[in-house]
Amino acid sequence: MSSVGSTSSYVSFRGEDGVDLNDALDMLYKDIQQNLNLSQCSVRNMARLREDDEFKDCVPIHFAVLDYVDILNELFNELKKVSSDVLGKPPKDLKDWYKEECLKRKELIKKQKEEKKEEQKQIKDMEKQMKGLEIIKE
Repeated sequence: MSSVGSTSSYVSFRGEDGVDLNDALDMLYKDIQQNLNLSQCSVRNMARLREDDEFKDCVPIHFAVLDYVDILNELFNELKKVSSDVLGKPPKDLKDWYKEECLKRKELIKKQKEEKKEEQKQIKDMEKQMKGLEIIKE
């Protein structure tokens, strides 16, 4: 549900329709920032404990980080929904154009993933070659 007026917009947010866009964004970004901060502090605490070989104490912190990541994924998915809600449906005369733009974006993302995968493969191959050269030196 999108109602874009001159002063405010309303979106579906966390199961409710008609939520003020500014309120929704404020809540979303506050929650994102909070979970980013908590995850960062947790990883730093875990690194400090690992220096003291406190593996058992790190496990619950690691699990908490995984939970923060899950929460962040949910929050980013909610942000996608809000953005789509604000965008709304394309006008009839732009439906085909929009569909084509979505397909182009999907192909671009696929291409970028393939390029990144190939780049990572090349790095691994180079690392293997470097290790082989180190063996030859000895």
